[in-house]
Amino acid sequence: MRRKTMQLDHKAREAINDIINRREGIASMQAQIKEDIKAVAEHLAIKAGQVNKIIALVEKERAKGDAIEAERGVIEAAESLTGE
Repeated sequence: MRRKTMQLDHKAREAINDIINRREGIASMQAQIKEDIKAVAEHLAIKAGQVNKIIALVEKERAKGDAIEAERGVIEAAESLTGE
């Protein structure tokens, strides 16, 4: 049985190449963001994971509001359980 080959016209090829180029751009931006996070962490003398937590919390706060207050409540609850 012979396999059919898919024929890509010029427009489809351009679209596929555009997607590939954008993915490469995104990967490059993600790598740069990772380096930026490391630099901020180093500047603040904290771990990169902590910078990521700060960023995630700020993003939640900007998107929905009350994220910081809710996190504060969780921390207070945890502190009460540890007797601090």
